[in-house]
Amino acid sequence: MSLRNMVCAATASGLLALGTTSIFAQATAPQQPYLVMRDSSKVSPTLGTTTSEKSLIAYFGAKNVKRQSVHVAEGETADGTVIYPNDTKRKVSFIWKDAKKRDFAEVIRIEDKPSLWRLTNEITTGTTLVELEKLNGKSFKLSGFDWDYGGNVLSWNGGKLDSILKSKSGKVSATVSLAPVGTNTPEELIGDREILSNKPSMRKLNPVVAVINILAP
Repeated sequence: MSLRNMVCAATASGLLALGTTSIFAQATAPQQPYLVMRDSSKVSPTLGTTTSEKSLIAYFGAKNVKRQSVHVAEGETADGTVIYPNDTKRKVSFIWKDAKKRDFAEVIRIEDKPSLWRLTNEITTGTTLVELEKLNGKSFKLSGFDWDYGGNVLSWNGGKLDSILKSKSGKVSATVSLAPVGTNTPEELIGDREILSNKPSMRKLNPVVAVINILAP
């Protein structure tokens, strides 16, 4: 199984397209939506699948850009690049299509919360299920919790996020995985099953986004 397919299997179907701004060496016209970091002092350039390691170093500084193993799925790791590896609020992991060139990302991952990184529609780690429903304009499907692929958004059910969170071609996308905040998850929400987000027990649990994977073909 390819790296991209492994991540797809471990997460969910279709989400977002990303671009870069002119501050990066390989910048192109940014696609919507994209990943951006906002903190009290400034707004970062947008990060996308065409953002190279060289561009990351140029903007964030070599001391904040480290080559290291990145978690993929099911215990697998890949040789990648991490920005701000010791700062969970600003940490982002890159896995490259070509580990030697490191010019195009195959996967970009956020899995720490709270995170300063977010999509243009403000989805980030910590975004709640109820908030996702409002952004989507309707309920969506996700998998049950407490197994390898638990909490993955399986379908936006034709809601607004179906088109907002993927490229026009549909080739660049991202996946979102949710997780309960507490430990008292009802039995009916556990295991390999499809569950609608508007199920009363799911609404009451109101899990939050735990992982965002941006994927390129």
